[in-house]
Amino acid sequence: MIELNEIQQRAYARFIRARDRVGLGAVKPNKNYSWVPLSDYSACVDVAGMNHPLFVQNDEWLEYKEAFSNWLAVEPKFRDKERMRMSRGDYGTQDSWEERGNKVTDIVNKIKEEK
Repeated sequence: MIELNEIQQRAYARFIRARDRVGLGAVKPNKNYSWVPLSDYSACVDVAGMNHPLFVQNDEWLEYKEAFSNWLAVEPKFRDKERMRMSRGDYGTQDSWEERGNKVTDIVNKIKEEK
């Protein structure tokens, strides 16, 4: 268990509550909450007489984004250093963009060689 100061504990608790509310991560479906779309707007309303639609703000998702950014701002530095990143090569070569040799034989060239 890591030691968090009071500000970090409050930020982390807020982040966890918001994460569970939107249903991200390994959380069980909660019958008390409805599904939350993962976008800034939850609906679009077409009002007669207006030339543009009105958007309904998705408060639960915006709360999650704000709570997450606040937690990242105060999280302990060692967590950021220990977090795995592809840019540092932490995942090996499976996501490498370098081209590998082709393992499938070229049938067209093989047929031309046989003729």
